[in-house]
Amino acid sequence: MSQSVDPITQIQSMIDAEPDISQAPPYVRGMDLSGLKFTAVGPGRFEMEWTVGDHLTQYDGFVQGGVVNVIADSGQSFAFWTTAKEDETYSTAEFTTRFFRPMKAGEVIKVVSEVVNRSRRLGVIESRFENMETGKLCAIVTGTWMPTKRDFSR
Repeated sequence: MSQSVDPITQIQSMIDAEPDISQAPPYVRGMDLSGLKFTAVGPGRFEMEWTVGDHLTQYDGFVQGGVVNVIADSGQSFAFWTTAKEDETYSTAEFTTRFFRPMKAGEVIKVVSEVVNRSRRLGVIESRFENMETGKLCAIVTGTWMPTKRDFSR
C-alpha cells in the first residue's frame, strides 16, 4: 500500500506547526517533555533540541539515564519513519546506551538520530546527544528497530 503523503512531508509539517502538547503521545505529556523541540528532518535523519528540565534530573541535577533513552526512542522513531516505503508500523527491539558526560538541568542538548542501516527486517539507528554550548558529546544511543504488524483495533 502506498502512502498518500510521504513521511518527511508529514514530519516537516509537525516541525513547522506551533507545538500542541495535546497532540503528543501520552508518555510525552506524562513526563512533561515540553523542553524537546523538533528542528530538522531528512531521509534517514531527525534532529531535536532538548532543554533539560529540572523535573527530569536526579537529586544532583544530572539527567536520569532512562530519560535519555525515551528521547532517543522518539528521535529514532521519526528517523526510521523517513525510510518507510509504505504504511508500516515498527517497534524498538533493542537499545545500547553509552554515557560520556552528564547532562544537567538547563543545558541545551542537540539530539541527532540517523539511520545507519535499513533492511527489510531490521533498522539500526544511532542517536547522538551533544551539548550545544560546549560541543561535547554526552551520550550515544544505538537502537535496533523492526517493522511489525500491529493491530490497533483491539
